[in-house]
Amino acid sequence: MDAVIQGINLALSWDALAMVSLGVFAGITVGAIPGLTSVMAIAVLVPFSFFMAPTLGIPFLLGIHKGALFGGSIPAILVNTPGTTPAAATCLDGYPLSKQGQSRSAIEMALYSSTIGDTFSDIVLILAAFPLAAVALKFGPTEFFSLMLMGLVVISSVTGPSLVKGLLAATIGMILGFVGLDIVSGAERFTFGIDSLAERIGIVPLMIGLFAISEVMIQSEKKISQLSAPHPMAGLKGGTPLKLILLWRSGGTIARASIIGTIIGAIPGAGAAIATFTSYGIAKRLSKEPEKFGKGSYEGIAASEAANSSVAGADLIPTLTFGIPGDASAAILMGAFIAQGLRPGPELFTEQTGTMYGIFFLLLLGNPIMLIQGKLLTPLFARLVTVRSSILLPVILLFCIIGAYIYRNNMVDVQMALGFGVFGYFLRKLRIPMAPLVIAFILAPMAEEAMKQALVLSDGSFNIFVTRPISAGFILVSFALLTVSIFKRPPKLE
Repeated sequence: MDAVIQGINLALSWDALAMVSLGVFAGITVGAIPGLTSVMAIAVLVPFSFFMAPTLGIPFLLGIHKGALFGGSIPAILVNTPGTTPAAATCLDGYPLSKQGQSRSAIEMALYSSTIGDTFSDIVLILAAFPLAAVALKFGPTEFFSLMLMGLVVISSVTGPSLVKGLLAATIGMILGFVGLDIVSGAERFTFGIDSLAERIGIVPLMIGLFAISEVMIQSEKKISQLSAPHPMAGLKGGTPLKLILLWRSGGTIARASIIGTIIGAIPGAGAAIATFTSYGIAKRLSKEPEKFGKGSYEGIAASEAANSSVAGADLIPTLTFGIPGDASAAILMGAFIAQGLRPGPELFTEQTGTMYGIFFLLLLGNPIMLIQGKLLTPLFARLVTVRSSILLPVILLFCIIGAYIYRNNMVDVQMALGFGVFGYFLRKLRIPMAPLVIAFILAPMAEEAMKQALVLSDGSFNIFVTRPISAGFILVSFALLTVSIFKRPPKLE
C-alpha cells in the first residue's frame, strides 16, 4: 500500500504531469506530419530524457508514443496520407469523410476511439504486469534464455514480408549486440582495435541512425519540387462536431477493437499495423452497414483507431515483465529504461515498486491529457500537415546529431549514428525489417548472460535447456513457430 501511495504522489506532481503533457503534445505533433513516425520521435528524443528523473523521462517518452498513434490519424483523414503506418486503415474512411466536409467529426471519432482504446490497454497492463512479474521471478537463467530465444523467433517470423529477411535482421542485431567485452573472459569481440567499441555499441546512436537518420535520407530522395510544396489539405472549416449518437453506435466496435488491439499488442512482433487491419476487417464483417466501409464510415475509423492505440499499453506487457520488447517502439523504450537504471524484468517490480506505480498512474493520466489536447488543438495540429519537408528534414537531422552527441558527450556516437543511418537506409531499400535487428541487439547480451549462467549451474551441459520443463516448452514453441512460418510463408529473396 505504501508503494501505491508513493506512486500516486509521484504521478500527481506538477513536473510529472507537465512532462506527460509535453510528451503527448510532441507525439501528436510528430504523428500529424506525414512521413514521420512515433519510432523516429522516440529515438530522437530519448537522449533528452536522460537529464530527467525516471518518473519524468519515461512518462515523457510514453506520452510521445501515445500521442503519435492518435496524431497519425490527422493526415490520414485530411490528405489521405497516414502519419504513421497503423493509421493507413484510417485513410479508407477518414479521407472520404473529409471530402464530404466532415473532417472535424472524423478526427473527433479518431480521438475518442484512440483515448478509449489506449485507456483499456493501460488498465490491462497494470492488472497483468505485477502478477506476470511474480511468475517470472520463479524463472532461472535457463528459462530466461529459452524465453528470449522464443521471443527472437517470434519477432523474426512475423515481422516483415520475408522470413529469411527477418532472420537475417535478427542475426545482424545479435552480431552487433555481441560487440564489446565478453562478460565471462573479458576478451574484446568484434572491436577491430577501436577502443570506443570496447564499451559496446551505444543503443541511442544505433536507434537514432536506424530509425531517424535513415528516414531523413529516404524522405530526401523525393524531388525538390515535392519537398518544397505543401500538402493540399481538406480543411476543418465548415466541419461539424461529432454527434454523440455516432459515438454511441460505435461503442461495441470500439470495445471489440480495444480487446483485439490489446491481445495482438501483447504478442511480441505483432504490432499496431496487424491489430489495426485485423480489427477493421472484423468490424466490416460484423457491421450492420458494411457497404459504407471505404466510403466514409465512422465505424471504420473507430475500429482502426481503437485497435491502433490499444497497442500502446499492451506492447509494454512483455517488455516490462519479461524484458522482451514487442516492437521497435517498445525496444527503444526498453533502452530508455535501461539507461535510466531501470532494467525491465521481474526484479523491476520488486526493487522499484513505487516508481512503477508512478509510471503506471501517469500512463492513465496521459489519456485525458491527450483527449483535452486533441479537442482544443486539433486545428493547430491540422496545420502541421502543410509543413514543407524541405524545412522539416534539416531540423530533424540537427536534432539527431545533437541527441547522439549528448548521449555520452562524444563525437564517436555522432559518427556511429551517421554510419547506422547509412546502414539503415540500405536496409530499408532492401526491405529488411528493423524491429528484429533492434530487439536482437538488446536481447543478445542478456540471452548470452543467461545461457552462461545456466551452463555454470549444469557444469557445462546443454541438457539443462531441455530437461527443465518450462525451458523445454519454450524451445518446443520456438521450433513449432519457425516450422509453421517456413511452410506457411515460403522464404522470399526479392
